[in-house]
Amino acid sequence: MERSNRDRIRAQLFDRLGFRFPRGTDAEKGRAMLNRIADDLVYLSDASLATLQVMLRTKGEGTSRCFWPQRATFLAIAEYIQPRAVEDIPALCSWFGSVEGPKAAANGTLVETFLFIEARKLPPVAEGAKRQIATQARENARRLVIVDERTAAGWPVAADDLAFARWYRAKLAFCQALMETERRKRGHPVDRSRAPGART
Repeated sequence: MERSNRDRIRAQLFDRLGFRFPRGTDAEKGRAMLNRIADDLVYLSDASLATLQVMLRTKGEGTSRCFWPQRATFLAIAEYIQPRAVEDIPALCSWFGSVEGPKAAANGTLVETFLFIEARKLPPVAEGAKRQIATQARENARRLVIVDERTAAGWPVAADDLAFARWYRAKLAFCQALMETERRKRGHPVDRSRAPGART
């Protein structure tokens, strides 16, 4: 019988940690808490689970450090070890289906906005964050132009610049597809015009 994702987390993390709940904790509530944590962590690879287990050994609660840590402790350390993909978090994906997605595509910051959300797990709301994203987008656009101009002229292009151009355009295509998918979910029309950085 194929084991479930929860079983994998239990076997590779919970069982090896061996923490317990304080006396008097309702068994059903304790099981529900661990199930919720397991569901949050199913995206982790086996290697990441092993690292998480080592890092959590000293994070037990209580005077003897033997009680289960809070869910937030599990999530924070897991995110540090292996950041969860944006596309696995519906609340973040939906941002790209709102008016903000097409707006970012139109002003050439779709990739940079995605990377910001990927790193921080929240959309850019503060003006400082928006300025940071815009600055990075201008730098990336300039680098793409230089690569394209040198390539068109038959001049040599550094390997890291060529790799960057390939990576950026692949990431742009991914972000555009994500935005289109989320827009369709909301019943919005999809604008298929290409964003800055895409090849014509």
